Parts: sequence; C-alpha cells; structure tokens
Amino acid sequence: MSIPMKQRIEQNGFSLIEVMVSTVVSLFATLAIMQSFAVSEGFRRTATSGGDASFSGAVGGYVIDRDLKMAGYGINAATYLGCQVSGSDQGPPAQPIGPFTLAPVQITPGATAATPDVITVVSSNTSWLPGAIGLSTAMAAPTDNYQVNNPFGVTAGDVLLLAQSGKACTIVQATNTPVAGATSTVKHDNGSYLAPGGARVETRYNPPGGIGPTYDATAVMMDLGAAPTVNRYYIQNNTLTVDQIVADQLQQPVVANIVQLKALYGKDTNSDGIVDTWNTIAPVTSSDWASVLAVRLALVARSAQPEKVDPNAGVCLTTTAAPTVTWDDGSTTTLDLSANANWQCYRYRVFHMTASLRNLIWTPS
Repeated sequence: MSIPMKQRIEQNGFSLIEVMVSTVVSLFATLAIMQSFAVSEGFRRTATSGGDASFSGAVGGYVIDRDLKMAGYGINAATYLGCQVSGSDQGPPAQPIGPFTLAPVQITPGATAATPDVITVVSSNTSWLPGAIGLSTAMAAPTDNYQVNNPFGVTAGDVLLLAQSGKACTIVQATNTPVAGATSTVKHDNGSYLAPGGARVETRYNPPGGIGPTYDATAVMMDLGAAPTVNRYYIQNNTLTVDQIVADQLQQPVVANIVQLKALYGKDTNSDGIVDTWNTIAPVTSSDWASVLAVRLALVARSAQPEKVDPNAGVCLTTTAAPTVTWDDGSTTTLDLSANANWQCYRYRVFHMTASLRNLIWTPS
C-alpha cells in the first residue's frame, strides 16, 4: 500500500500596487457619493425647513386669530374700558389675579424693534350674550351679596366682573343661579356652591372676607362665563407662549420656532366708524379704548435648523435682509430679527392678519 505525497498548494493574492489603486478608486467613489449626498441634503433641508416654518406660523396665527375674533365679547359697557381688573385665585395655592386691563386687546410693545410685542386678549365665554347688569343697592361691605334688577344670564360658577367709574374693577364667582324678579340676589360666597349639574363645587375666586371695593348703585356687573379668556401671548425661547391669567395656566407653549410678534392698534380718531390710524400707542381713557376698532398682527416663523455657513463668504447667506410685511392698505413694516446674532442662517415665513374687533363695534353702550 502506497501513501500519496502531499501536494503543494500555492495561494496568489493582490499585490501592494493593486491594493493602493483600488483604495484610491474607492476614495474617489466615496467623495462623489458624499458630494451628491451633501447636495441632496441641502435641498432636503431647504424643503423641510420651509415646511416647518409654514406649519409653525399657520398654527400660531390660527390660535391668536381665534381669540381675536372673540375679543371683547361680554364687555358690554364701553364706559369702563381701560379699568384695571384684579382678583384672587384660591388655588391651591391662593394667589392674586392680575391686574389686567379691561379691553378686548392690549398691546405691550417690545422695548426695542427687535424685541417681540406682547398682546393680551379678553373675552367672555358665556352663551347668553347678556348686557351689563346694574346694581340696585349699594354695598356696605365687600362680602355683601349683589342686589340687581335683572340677573339674566348669570349662572352659578360664572366669573363676574364688577365695575364702577372711579373705582378699580374686580372679579368674583357667582355661587347661585338667581331667580328673576323685581330685585334679585347674586351671591358670591366663600366655600362651595351647587353647580347647575347638581354637584358641590368649591369656589375659586371668592376669598374669605370678600375682595375689592364696595360698589354702589351706579356700578355694573358683567358676566364673563365659567371660563373667561384672559390670554397673554408672547415669545419665550423662540416659542409662542400663552399665559391664561384667570385659569392660572402660565407659560403654556403654543408652537415652536416663532421668533417675532408685532402688533398695531387700528384707531378711529374722528368717530366716523373707519380706522384711520395704526400705531402702538396705548389708549388712556375709556373713549380712547373705544376708538380701537381693529388690530394688526404679524408673526415670523423660522426653520427649525440653521443652514450652513457659505464656504466662500464665511458667513450665513440664507437670509440677507430682514423680512417685511405688507398690509392690506399697502403700508409695510420691517420685522427686525437681530436679537439672534445668527438670524441670517435661518429661513423665515411671515404670517399677518387684520382682525376687526366686532364685539367692541357692536357694543350697545
């Protein structure tokens, strides 16, 4: 029996030159792929950033516009416009409310052109559309019940606003649903009350000992409904934010990537029913507030991510000029974004609206 001899096996591989050539070729291929990816990523970033800005601006504009359309609803006594309203929220924790201005819309201009404005919108949410209710008897103490001639629309749990010329305005909470009669009583007790559905509910806006001044028979009561709107809109950390003042819901984010908010009062200065002046000068008297018939508002939304620096210029050239808004009368406003040193690295969308304060225009007094 013979044993076969081992066969010699030779293995041939790539030479060093071949490996180096293939490496160079793969590097060129990788470079080409990365260049194509960079170009496509730039187009994708541009497309999506524009979409992000459009979405943010549309949502922010819708939310504010919805409140502006209801601004002034339930404020049916123009004589008391401009009064400072305060109250007390029993929480817990107990804390003061306001003061805020009794006006459909109040604009607080930013300290500089680059600082966003703040707007506060006030309206009732009652479904009864009541007029101002006059007190029939003077109060002797802040805890006294309100004696009125016509309590139409007042329901247990509603927030009531008391106003009288020469005195501060206050808000309390009705704790009964009064019965109409020659003289009706509206209660604002501390403790609990029987809600329309039959449940026992703790009062929220009636502190022990009452609140505010004692009002006489020239005062009026306005029903703001169970959940009135007193919303303050502002920009914080590039986010449109709202404080719901009466509900004590503060710093609630509305939508991100909003970087500028500017507003203007539209005033009828010659009492012809037509807006002839647009500015941010705050009204002082009730007649000044009554002359504000409209509000203009501009929101600037930006892309979520910044664009890259231009390699040739060494700076961002995505946006080279501050955006402007052209209003319906042809006038323009430049929207300063320089509060952010890198503002030119972003893309922007401007959303603007003009809202008529129809509830003020329709006010019976």
